[in-house]
Amino acid sequence: MAIVANMGKVTLGENTIAEMGTWNLSGVSADEFDASSFGDNWKQFEYGMKDGGTVTFNGWFDPTDTNGQIALQKANLDNTALTSMRFYYNQTSYYEACQSAGYFAPGELSTGQNTLASSMRIVSFDIGFDKAGLGTISFTAKVSGVLVRAN
Repeated sequence: MAIVANMGKVTLGENTIAEMGTWNLSGVSADEFDASSFGDNWKQFEYGMKDGGTVTFNGWFDPTDTNGQIALQKANLDNTALTSMRFYYNQTSYYEACQSAGYFAPGELSTGQNTLASSMRIVSFDIGFDKAGLGTISFTAKVSGVLVRAN
């Protein structure tokens, strides 16, 4: 089933980040260790710690969005851990940083294990202007822990 993306949004707490048009979760991975030994014909692997990846999101620059874009810029400058960001892919369903130990994500993304409360940090933001277009802004958030899907 395809998802129509125009119902997506990015929020910080109760506030929708103004003018966002895309978000992308990438780089979720697990450490991989070669556990092969002498005499093996095929490599064998053990898996270690997981990396929650990064979320990038961008849209049109709005310097009046003090509870959204400006708050995220300040979070970057202050190195603030964010626990209340949500990345919606429809009107009611979203990804967010896990906020409880032992949380089991809904559906097929269940971690099946205890986790510590997770957070995100805005590790970079970029603002750009072109004489022939609108001002743009983009953010990159590094996930510390795991994002879970809600609803």
